[in-house]
Amino acid sequence: MESKEKPSRLTVYLPEKARADLLQISLDTGLSQSQLVVLATHSLIANHNAKGNAIFSELLGIGSNFNGNELQKKG
Repeated sequence: MESKEKPSRLTVYLPEKARADLLQISLDTGLSQSQLVVLATHSLIANHNAKGNAIFSELLGIGSNFNGNELQKKG
């Protein structure tokens, strides 16, 4: 008999703008916010497996940090 692993729960705190954007995407696509977060997580894992830590430089290069605040570019 095949055993099915029970998904674990993870609480994530999002900036209000990110939460609002996620809700809008959810409404636009018909996917739940949880489904979207799971899809994004799988994408992050696949990108990391393919490109390693370089993906974080690319993500941070968009001009804001994970708290939604603008980054100060050095140099």
